[in-house]
Amino acid sequence: MSKPLRVLLVDDKKDYCESLSGVARHNNIQLEYKLDWETGFEFLKNDPSIEFVILDGKGKIEADQEVERDNFALKAMKDLDAYALQIGRHIPYCVNTGFIDRFESFEGNVQIFEKKDEDREKMFKYIAEEVAKSDYRTARLKYEEPFVAFDKGIISNTHEHLLVQIIQAFDSNDYRKKNINVQRDLLEAIYIGLNNPIPCIPEQLFHQHGKPILGLCTRFMEDKPTRTNQGDEFKLDKGVPTDIKAAFRKLKESTSRFSHLDDEVIVKLPFSSNTLLLLEVLEWLPEFVETNYNSYI
Repeated sequence: MSKPLRVLLVDDKKDYCESLSGVARHNNIQLEYKLDWETGFEFLKNDPSIEFVILDGKGKIEADQEVERDNFALKAMKDLDAYALQIGRHIPYCVNTGFIDRFESFEGNVQIFEKKDEDREKMFKYIAEEVAKSDYRTARLKYEEPFVAFDKGIISNTHEHLLVQIIQAFDSNDYRKKNINVQRDLLEAIYIGLNNPIPCIPEQLFHQHGKPILGLCTRFMEDKPTRTNQGDEFKLDKGVPTDIKAAFRKLKESTSRFSHLDDEVIVKLPFSSNTLLLLEVLEWLPEFVETNYNSYI
C-alpha cells in the first residue's frame, strides 16, 4: 500500500472526528483532528506533512468560544489561502457539513460535502485526487530525507518550495539557468537557518538586511578562519565532513558563476551536479544540528 495521506480535520464534534478517523484509515488516509480552528491552524503550521484540510461547516474559532456558524469556514479558508501564499505551497481543502444549504454561496470557491455516507466516499476520493496533483507530495515521496531539515525547523518551511522546484526541474530535465537561481536561493536559506534558529553562523557574516554573504558563510562552513571587513575573525570548529565542505564550496561557486547568463540558457551539468549536492547537504544537516545544537530543535 502507498504511503497514507496525511489529512487534518477541524470539527468541534469529537465523536464525529473519531468516527471519521476510523473510516478514513480504510481509505489510506491518516486523519488528525482538532476541535477548534485556532488549535488546528497551529497544528497545520507545525506539521508540514499535512497534505489536505477538511473543515466543518460550522465550528469553533477558538477552544473557549461558543460555536461559530457561517464565519468559521470563511475565516479558515482565508487563513489557509494566506498561509499557502506565505510558504509557497498549495494546501487543498474542502468543507464537510451537515447543513449544506447554508453554503450555497460558497459554490465554485470550495468543494462542499454533506455529512452522509454517500458524500463521505466522494470526499475521500476527492482528497486522494487533489493530493495526487500535489507537486509537494510527488517530490517528497521520491526524496524524503532532504525534507527532514524543514520538518525539524532547521530551515523555515517558507523556503520548502525552493526544494520542490529544484526536484521538479531535475526530474523533468529542465536545465535552464533560471533553475540555478533557485539553487542559490536554497543555499542562502540553508545559511539563514544555520544563523537563526540554529546559532551556528555569526550575524557578522550577513548583510544588514539579513541576507547571507555567500563567500564568508561558505568559508565559515568549510571550517576556515573567516575575517570580515571590520576585522572580526570567526571559525566554526565543528565536525564537518570533507565532502560536505566541498559541497558548500561547489554550490557557492557554481551558483555565482552563471549569474550573468540569460534565464533560458541550458546549463545541464552544473544544474544536475548542484541538485545532487544540495540533496546531500540537506540530508547531512539534521545530523550536524542534532550533534552540535540539539537544544535548538
